[in-house]
Amino acid sequence: MTDEFEQECRLLYEMGLKDSPLRLEYEEKVRDLSILREQMETEGKTKEQIALTMHERRRELGRLYKEAAPPLFPEYIYYATAGKYGDPLGPTFEMLRRKKTYEQIIESASRPIKDLDSRLTLEGFRRWYFSKYSSTEQEQCGHETWQHGTWRPNQIHNSTNNRDLER
Repeated sequence: MTDEFEQECRLLYEMGLKDSPLRLEYEEKVRDLSILREQMETEGKTKEQIALTMHERRRELGRLYKEAAPPLFPEYIYYATAGKYGDPLGPTFEMLRRKKTYEQIIESASRPIKDLDSRLTLEGFRRWYFSKYSSTEQEQCGHETWQHGTWRPNQIHNSTNNRDLER
């Protein structure tokens, strides 16, 4: 098991993704996309042009912030996102248009994901890592041991840093 994995596990365990400084900065940039909407409306752009532009900007922000994350996180996030949407950056504009209006796409482009920590979990990160990088049946990460599909606390356990693993 790598030091990177252990460090990133601890980050997820102690803070989750949603509360990390990098994630908070990203979410602020996402909310700021509403300014782009206002600018484009003032310029007389159509709803379709605004929706397409905001969607593209949101995907680019996502890419930039994923790449700025600790080394294993982007890989895991791309994997989980591709599993959900079939695209590592999330739903394409065409996918959204099948279910949403231009107005809904515009609104969602400037709204961060609320349930991120339930989508990208510590358990999911561990499973992804072990399936990709390890063939052993028992691995350690942070305060827990993964053994035969079950989490078991280690003997030494710092309860002051506990977070609910099943968020």
